[in-house]
Formats: sequence, C-alpha cells, structure tokens
Amino acid sequence: MQNTLYEFLVINKKLSLPGIGTIFLMQKPSQLDFTNRQFNPPLFYFTIESKDDNPSKKLFDWLYSSYGIAEWDAVKTINDFSFSLRNKISETGEVSWEKVGVFRRNEAGNIKIDPCATGKQNLQPVHAEKVIREKFDHVLLVGEREKSSGEMKEYFAEELPAKNYAWIIAVVLTILAVMFIGWYFSEKGFNPSSAGNTSVIKSN
Repeated sequence: MQNTLYEFLVINKKLSLPGIGTIFLMQKPSQLDFTNRQFNPPLFYFTIESKDDNPSKKLFDWLYSSYGIAEWDAVKTINDFSFSLRNKISETGEVSWEKVGVFRRNEAGNIKIDPCATGKQNLQPVHAEKVIREKFDHVLLVGEREKSSGEMKEYFAEELPAKNYAWIIAVVLTILAVMFIGWYFSEKGFNPSSAGNTSVIKSN
C-alpha cells in the first residue's frame, strides 16, 4: 500500500490521509555551484499539513485502477492505513515511510515529517561553463541604425585613407615666403630702390 500511495503522491503532488493530514511534494530548485562550475540537480522532499485530511475522489479512483476494488473498499483501505500509521506513531514515537520521510509528533501534538531527499537521486549535476562565441554575429544599434557586429568589425578593420599633405606643404612655403619678404624689406627698407638691382654698370 505504501508504494501505491507513494506513486499517487509523486504524480499528484499531494496526498490527504484522514487523521494524518495532507502530504505535499515540494521541490527545491537547482542551484548554481559557482566554485565547481556546475548546476546541482533539484531536490524533492515532502512536508505535511494537518489542516486538510479529507482524501480526494481521485485517490479512490487511483486505488480502484490499481487494485480493482469498489469505492467503499477504497475508503476503508485508506482509513485502515491511516489508523495503522497513527497507532505506530503513538506506540513507537516515529514511523519511517520509505522515500517520504520519518513521521513523528511535534510539541503541539501534530504529525510532522522529517523529509529525506527522494525520488530523483538519479539526476546528476550539470557542468556549467560560460560560452564565448568569437564569431557570433549579433545586431548593434549605431546611432539610429541597426548594424550587425560583422559589419562594424569590417568597418573598423578598414584602413584609413592616406592623408594628402600637399596643402600643408603649400601653406608652409607661403608662410616662409612671407617671412622672407618681411625680413628682406626690414633690412633694405621699404623704398622703391630696395626692390631693384643696386649694382652699378660701368661703361668703357
């Protein structure tokens, strides 16, 4: 019976037993183990609440399909199982249900479960390694236009056109010429004869 009820509990995530409470299947999400670079598998465990202990019709239908018994016999089977579980807890202080946990009463008299990791022991940690895609092409927003990363890489890889320095040479030569003319007139003066040839031609 325990195995049948365990299967029902795993599939339906909860199981209500009269006088015991409702057992819930809980899941702790997988965790990233950054040190070992892996994701640990999710952990499944059970908890119990004593508020609602009325079995569902789905449970009786499950017993009917499992054992082929009538609904009345299914109700009686669940009541007998719950009564036996309560008596064992009262007599021994605790009862172990394989794959579910250890049932015992707390200080308030309510039945609680010390859960055990269950059901999914076959799951193994998954290796987690950051993937670096060197040639992965994605879209970038450049100003108001969208360009692919490949286009931008080609753009920056292009050689810049050679600069034309001819105009710089012309400007420098002009400045030097102006400076020379200025210096020349400062030495010779600004009279008209300073610009002419001052050498004397002697006639025979």
